[in-house]
Amino acid sequence: MFFPREDITMMVRENDLADTIRKPIKKSEARKVLDHIGSWRESESEQWKARANAQQEKLDDGNPFGLAEVYKTLSLRMESDKLSAADRRQLGQSEQRLAEELSMALEQSADRVCKRMEKAALG
Repeated sequence: MFFPREDITMMVRENDLADTIRKPIKKSEARKVLDHIGSWRESESEQWKARANAQQEKLDDGNPFGLAEVYKTLSLRMESDKLSAADRRQLGQSEQRLAEELSMALEQSADRVCKRMEKAALG
């Protein structure tokens, strides 16, 4: 497997594929992720460490819906000028990972997808 963002190639045993790798999302699922960005309302902790740990778990998991939640939460905090250094790093990671996945599924450029994500997050 080749990962262009990191410019690395990873080998995975065939027997381990099902437990290690998930299939990319489909176009219909990508639309649901964009809708999730717009509709998600759960609040994150105001304590930076608790928030950073919860968000890092979602980033590590890689689930597009979790990435959408990190992106939305931090985009709103950015609008309020409340981002710590860890928040800025996590916002960048969530945006990049989510944009890559959505752009493949929607067959659109990452820039176009980022604009759609921003519109969904900020209304």
